[in-house]
Formats: sequence, structure tokens, C-alpha cells
Amino acid sequence: MGSSVFNIGVSGLNAANLGLTVTGHNISNANTDGYSRQTIQQSAPYPLQSGSGFIGMGVQVDSIRRVFDQFLTRQLQTAQTQNSYLDTYSTHLSGIDNTLADPTAGLAPALQSFFSTVQDVATHPADIPSRQSLISGGQTLLTRLQSFNTQLTEQSSTLNGEISSTVGTINTLSSQIANLNQQIAAVNGTGQPPNDLLDQRDNLVKELNKYVKATTISQGDGSINVFIGNGQNLVVGASQFTLAAVPSPSDPQQTTVAYQQNGNTIFLPESSLSGGQLQGLFDFRNNALIPATNTLNQVALTVAQTVNDQQRAGQDLNNNIGLNFFDFNRSGTQNVTLSGATVNFTAAGTTIPSSDFSIAYDSVSTNYTLTRLSDNQAQTITTAQMTAGFTALGVTVKNAGAAPAASATTGMSFPPAVGNINFNTKNTGTAQLSGYISDVNQLTASNYDLGFDGANYTVTRLSDGQKTTYASLPLTQDGFTISQTSGVMNAGDHFTIQPTAGFIRSLSVRMTDPREVAAAAPVSSKTPTTNTGTLTATQPQTAALTTLTTDSAINPAIKTPVQIKFTSANTFDVLDVTNPLAPVTLSAGNAYVAGMTVSQNGWSTKLDGQPKTGDVVNISQNTGGASDNRNALAMAALQTTKLMGGSTATYQNTYDSLVSKIGTLTNQATVSFKAQAVVLQQAQTQRDSSSGVNLDEEAANLLRYQQAYQASSKVIQIANQAFQAIANIV
Repeated sequence: MGSSVFNIGVSGLNAANLGLTVTGHNISNANTDGYSRQTIQQSAPYPLQSGSGFIGMGVQVDSIRRVFDQFLTRQLQTAQTQNSYLDTYSTHLSGIDNTLADPTAGLAPALQSFFSTVQDVATHPADIPSRQSLISGGQTLLTRLQSFNTQLTEQSSTLNGEISSTVGTINTLSSQIANLNQQIAAVNGTGQPPNDLLDQRDNLVKELNKYVKATTISQGDGSINVFIGNGQNLVVGASQFTLAAVPSPSDPQQTTVAYQQNGNTIFLPESSLSGGQLQGLFDFRNNALIPATNTLNQVALTVAQTVNDQQRAGQDLNNNIGLNFFDFNRSGTQNVTLSGATVNFTAAGTTIPSSDFSIAYDSVSTNYTLTRLSDNQAQTITTAQMTAGFTALGVTVKNAGAAPAASATTGMSFPPAVGNINFNTKNTGTAQLSGYISDVNQLTASNYDLGFDGANYTVTRLSDGQKTTYASLPLTQDGFTISQTSGVMNAGDHFTIQPTAGFIRSLSVRMTDPREVAAAAPVSSKTPTTNTGTLTATQPQTAALTTLTTDSAINPAIKTPVQIKFTSANTFDVLDVTNPLAPVTLSAGNAYVAGMTVSQNGWSTKLDGQPKTGDVVNISQNTGGASDNRNALAMAALQTTKLMGGSTATYQNTYDSLVSKIGTLTNQATVSFKAQAVVLQQAQTQRDSSSGVNLDEEAANLLRYQQAYQASSKVIQIANQAFQAIANIV
């Protein structure tokens, strides 16, 4: 009997001692992140049967269990991944929002300052200092654009580094989870849970969710399989799948994520890597950084191209047609159509001419005439020379096929080059593509994917996923034209087209001589004093410019001297008086109405008053236009003209839309992050209320187990005294 009581006391003593140990362990880890409170699970052993009934055998500790709620743990992990995503996303958005929306250092004041200098030239067209200020204003605008572009480029580089760092952290965490899986599986057969190892693993999964959304599936051996994003394997048992931060196959300037196994690189779609910092970085790049960079380049391109166009539509103080104000990457080759024939223009040297050109064909002589419109220098070219290719005036021209069907004249300009066309590294073909910007008004801020399926070409606008299919190349879409220059394109090949990429880096102010500012119009009208009626004519206005980039800014025949001659008080003829002794009738018997507009050769003038027979108006080159401001006024008007977004937006409207979009995204992300921070805190509180250590409760447990220990000790003491009493009877 004494022995039985002694054993019961010892079992109670052991249980109380283990309870004290577990309680002390809980108290020690009260502030350990991810620790789950542990409790002992005890029961009464199978009793001993006797004649008096079943006699208890004391107590046994079956297991030490952690207080763990799988639902609350997963809820916390989900809240953590969403919180980290929004934290990363909103922080990065705030940075770019502050850059773009700066009211003093932003692009808006720089644009306003530049066009103020244009307006000053319009007010004082003959003033050299005003013209010099315009050139300086262009340089100031360029400096501001380059500063913005540098900041965005640095953010892109930093972002690539953050993605690489995040992937490195994910690999470290997944390796630790795999190691813990191995340790847990090794002791799984003991029948007792390795609580602290399980807590460490759960905490690592929670930590992993800071960087990418991670889900787990428990296995029979106690290990877990970890999946990221939309189901990509990361950890399977004790095996880890290593991720790598590598250049994107579609754009080597952007870092993306791939598996690297057995020497193979398997790229993971960014859309599949949801949650955590990784998604925040990808979303920031795709929703803000790339659109901001592209829009900034788009605005810069449109400003530079349209200012250049207007400059080439006017006349400078040297009485020459204007040359480009800005210089940038332009396509050095361009095809034009001349009465059904294709004529190829190629820049003859390393510098692409800043002038427009015209090519004319005379079906009688079968000769061509190449004219540089800026200074009207011309070169006659024979059919044989055109077929072989002829170089003059800074260009090489070549007839690419049959001769023109009839006499014709057309103008041309070297357009901006497409920024980047990236050859996908997974392509099997050898095709090389080139392209140019064909219409700045149709440009978007999107990048594009061009894919070939073996028969057709599909262009996908990446900003909204819109697809357009073409049967052949070249193709023109959204203001750019793409051609295949060499090689063979195989089915499955893809190319990433970035129409405006790198434009600001290539941009410079070409003009240095203030006399080259083309403030005047190239033609003027005069009414001779010999007229006998009251006929008046306004100074001619050049035809409104289009946003097409391959057209010459002026009609090649604009300087051709023209005479409007009244054959009666109510009718007039329009004559080409290049040879005054043998004028050529351009149109005859035109009915006159006071206030009407007459247009010819790319200009228009308004006639008024009452003419008499023989009265004339002479339209010819503007030879005294030092004080003429017609073209400067047209250039100043560009600021408020809707030249972008399909004629729906000005330069400023387009930039303001970007600022507004980024501001809205920033505000939404910030509000969502603040709300999610509350959700995360609530999830943490719920988990801690269930699994966390309560020091008051543990203090009570200490007293409880202490009393149990003391009581068990007393049982042993009494059993020992009883045994000694029995032993002393003899």
C-alpha cells in the first residue's frame, strides 16, 4: 500500500514539475514572435483492479501541446501579405506622386516658361535677345525633362534591386522552411509534436507572406508544402525550389522572377506572383512607373515634334525656311509615294538633315528634281540615277520600283524613330524590326507586344490588353509604324515595342543661332498701287499643320509666285507667274465674293473690298519679314491646341491626366493600407488571444502547479512515513 501511494505521489510530483517547466517556458517566450502557448495534456492511467474495486494509479502526462488555431493563423498570414503589399505599393506611389505633382519643380511651370519665350518672340519678332531667350527657354525645358527622366530611371533601377533583394529573402525563408520540414518529419514518428519547431515554421510562413502570398498544405509526415502566388511550388517537403531575379525576356531593362532548376530558367508570369512586397513592386512598376515614364517621353516627343514642324513651316531672319529647333533620334530612312511609285529617302551621313525635302517627277523629261526646302537648293536627277540611287543635299534617293505614272511632287520629313523594339530572348527566328512615329496625335503611353503565329501578326496594347491582327508587315497602329528589316520570323516569336522609350535621353536643342528662329511666314501678299478698285488682301496664312510626322511642314510649292488677277469685278484667275512673260493659269473664272478666302500652294488669304477689272494681288516669298510674327504666333498657339490623345488633349492636359492618375492611385493605396493595418492588428490580436501567452494566466498556473508539487511531495512524505512505521513494527 505504501509503495502504491508512493508511486502515486511521484507521478503527481512529475506532472506538477512538468507543468511548472511548461509554464516557465511560456513565460520566457511571452515576447517571442509567433510563439504559441503550450499546455500539458494529462490523464489518469488505467486503474488497478482489486477486491475493493479499481484503485487509481496516479497521473500521467500524455503530451505537451501548443494552443494553435489553424484558421486564425491563416487569417493572420493573409492579412500580413495584403498589408505588406499595400505598404510597399503606397510607399512607392507616394514617392513618384511627390515628384510629378511638385508645383514649382514640375513640368507644368517649365512648359509655361518655354511658351512664354515663344510669345515674347511673337511680340518682338525682330529682337535678337528675345530669340536668344527662346533658345535658352528650350534648354531650360530640356533640363527639366531630363531631370524628371533621370529620377524615373533611377527609380526603375532601384526597383530592380528591390525585386532582386526580395527574391533573395524569399529563397532564404523557403530554405529555412525546408530545413524545418526535414527536422519535423524526422521526429514525427515519436508521436509527440515538436511544438517549438512548428511555431518557428509557422512564423517563417508568416514572414514569407510579407514578400509574396504563400499558402500551405500539410503532409502526413508533419511537413508542409508551400505554394506562392497562384500555385507555384516553393517548398515540397525538404526540397526547395529556388527563385531567381533575372532580366525579363521581353525587356532586359526590367527584372522579373524565374525558377532556376538544373540549369534551366523558367519565367514566372508577374501576374501569378500575387501578394506581399513582390506584387507591390510589380504593380508600382506596371501601374505607375512605366506609364509615368512613357507619358513623360510622349509629351516631350509631341512638344519637340510639333515645335519642329511649326519651325519648319516658317521663315527665319536669313529668309530661309526654318530648320528643326530640337534634335532627337529620328528614322534615317523613309519611303514616299510619288504618283504610284515608291521613292526611298535615306540620310547620306551620320547626321540626319533637319530640313524637309521634296521630290518632283517630270513625265516629259523623265527627270526628277530633289529640293531641300530650307534653302530651296535643288538637284536634277535622271531616271537612271534614281534607279541606281543618287546622293545630293545630304540625302540618298532611290526609285524602289516602277517610274511614277505622271508628273507629281511630294514632300517628306525624317520622322522620330520608335524608342525600343526588344527581341524576345525566347524567339527562334532571326527577324529584326525597325519603326518610326507616324502620328504624334495617335500615340498612347502604352507599350506593345507584337506576336507572330506563322500566318498573322497580332499587336497587343499592354495597357488594356486590346489585340489587333494584321496580315503582313509593315503595320501602323496608334501612331507608330513597324517594318521588318531583315531575317526570318518564326511562329511563336514575340517583340516588345516601346514607342517613346529613351526619347528624352536623345533630346537636345539643335538651334544655337537666334537668327534661325522662324518667326515669319514664308510668303506675303501685296496689292499694287496701280489697282483702281478697293480690293484688299490679308497676309497669307500657311495651311494648318497636321500631326503626321513624315509630311513636309510646308507645301513644296509655297514660294512659287502666284498672282490673283481679276478679269472682271466679279471673277478672277489664279496664275503661276514664275515666268512673268508666260504665266501659267492655275484656275480660271473663279467667282468673287467679298470676304472670301483663296487658297493655293499651302497658303490662304482673305480678299475683301470691291475690285475692278485688272486689279491683282501678288503672293510671293516674304523678303522683308524681319518684323513678321505670323509663324511665332502659330508656334505659341501650340500650347493650347489639342494635339494629343486623338485631338482631345493639350500637352498640359496629358501631363495633368498622368498626375491625376498617380494621385488617385496613391490616395486609394494609402487609404487601403491604413484600413489593412487595422485588419492586420485585429488578426494578430485574435491569434494572440487564442494562442498567445497571458502572463496573468501563467502566474496562476505557477501557483497551481506549485501547490500540486507541494501536495505531491506531502503524499510521498506520508507514504514514506507509513512505510517506515510498518517496517518498524517488527
